[in-house]
Amino acid sequence: MKNVRFCGAVALVSMVFASSAAMAADGGKASFDIRVTVPEYCEINASTVLTSDGNGFASGSVFESCNTQEGFQVIASHRPLEANEAVAFNYAGELTYLRDDGWSQVANRTGAKFGMKPISVRYTALTTPLAINLTITTI
Repeated sequence: MKNVRFCGAVALVSMVFASSAAMAADGGKASFDIRVTVPEYCEINASTVLTSDGNGFASGSVFESCNTQEGFQVIASHRPLEANEAVAFNYAGELTYLRDDGWSQVANRTGAKFGMKPISVRYTALTTPLAINLTITTI
């Protein structure tokens, strides 16, 4: 499907250039605009961050890719935290303490981004292990 659209676009541009050349031979002027709309595409590839109970530290990396200029948010979902549990999540230098309800914004990124980013988790007093999943959403 993409090849058909590309070939159609090439044929259209070729016809415009051919008609421009014909007009130039007649002494006329011609101009044209080409506009392309690229759909937004964002993804984050990260394995689930797993912690043990008690206190500890875990680290890793994620691959983020988003072509929107408006930016995007990275959301961590996890089980609800008990009152005495604390989890600090570091996403590419942005430190956030995870919320008790199990849904935490861990990064607010501006502009298009692409590449590997470091993550780390420091946790205290976990009564049971914690799994943290990351998702991405445009702003």
